[in-house]
Amino acid sequence: MVPTDTLSSQDRLALFGFGLFETLLITEVGPHFLDLHWQRMNKGATFLGLNLQAKNEWAKLVQKYIEENPSPYPYALRVTLSGGSPLASLPSQILFHKRVLPYTPAQYTLGIRLYLLPSPRNERSPLVSIKSTNYLENILAKEEALRNDAEEGLWLNTQGYISEGTMSNLFFIKDEVLFTPSLVSGCLPGTRRQLILDLAQSLQITIYEGLYRSSNLLSADEVFMTNSLMGIMPVRQIDGFPFPIAPLSEKKSGMRRLESAYNKLIKKASQPLS
Repeated sequence: MVPTDTLSSQDRLALFGFGLFETLLITEVGPHFLDLHWQRMNKGATFLGLNLQAKNEWAKLVQKYIEENPSPYPYALRVTLSGGSPLASLPSQILFHKRVLPYTPAQYTLGIRLYLLPSPRNERSPLVSIKSTNYLENILAKEEALRNDAEEGLWLNTQGYISEGTMSNLFFIKDEVLFTPSLVSGCLPGTRRQLILDLAQSLQITIYEGLYRSSNLLSADEVFMTNSLMGIMPVRQIDGFPFPIAPLSEKKSGMRRLESAYNKLIKKASQPLS
């Protein structure tokens, strides 16, 4: 499978949004957490009946693209696996797309605002468990949040439980306990979500994955979002309800402790380019 810059009009990605994607953070030392991204794409490919390269081959394609297409660091690299077209004997394709990071240093200091979306997340949809290119629902929800003076939207599911952001996973801390919606809420199994859960366990922070109402969230001491590009992003407001944001060096803050551990993990686990 050779990466391509063009897509056949018969490819199911073009016709139906049938495909998968991963968004990688690229810094001076290379792509971050390639293993986790490949594992999720491979799981999605199995679910959709698509062929994906072995992990080492996939990683080599990513690194080759980075080397042959230099850009100022850091940046985001989207890796897309198209659906191909079995009826036209068209195999799946790998496509790459670069973009700048959308987050600012001020947001990590001051926090972002969330908007509770009026439309629900369908936790019963088969798409919630994979990183699908069928992303229109997410884009429309994100735009609605922006129109309401928020940087991110937050979905409740059809049962009224907190699910996820339009492009991020949600965590909150109450009385030094870390809470996050379980996967049955309809949230995507995020790569950074899993890393944060692992880090919390290593820091001996009590963790609960469950089903929570918005009232549970609004009584939290700290709220933050995660994805592969933002890492850990503090939340300062949900609709009109404010939350305190601990200073970057505040050791008593569970969020800042996790942020510090996450930054150390990035330095340790980043894969240098060969």
